[in-house]
Amino acid sequence: MSTETLAKKNIKIKVDEQILLKVLKLNDVSDSYVEWLNDFEVTKFTEQKYFTHTLENTKTFVSQKDESERDLLFGIFFNGTHIGNIKLGPINLEHMSSEVSYFIGEKKFWGRGIASKCVEAIVQFAVTELGLKKVNAGYYENNIGSAKVLQKCGFVVEGNRISQIIFENKRINHVLVGYVPN
Repeated sequence: MSTETLAKKNIKIKVDEQILLKVLKLNDVSDSYVEWLNDFEVTKFTEQKYFTHTLENTKTFVSQKDESERDLLFGIFFNGTHIGNIKLGPINLEHMSSEVSYFIGEKKFWGRGIASKCVEAIVQFAVTELGLKKVNAGYYENNIGSAKVLQKCGFVVEGNRISQIIFENKRINHVLVGYVPN
């Protein structure tokens, strides 16, 4: 894999009959996407909660990720409708590793196993198509949903950053997890 491979970002990953992951482009940025980013319930377990998102700065973010040689920002599309995102990156080519992060923005799709399917698909893509040997993630210790998703997808807890995060005026741990293919 090379940075040239990542630069050709018209990548689509069919997760199942209803779910498709595709690299986000400027025309995928919509008012509903910006609304998710400004919805505390959607972003409360992410650092995005500290920012005010606009159509303009969201388009700038998507454009930067699309032009990046080290990041793949996928939209999660359910029957053609954009319902969330999953990012693989930054991809470290020297160590053949990456980070994964994700969110489901459309609340009516919460609790349906979509995040698990998407994480599993992106990890398989990272390992089989990109040749990565390690995928990392992290979550707030009280984010039970992400803990379950990542455990279900074969990630193991590697450590805790003790008292790393302030959540609702209380210090909590940041849990570090990793996936290494067999």
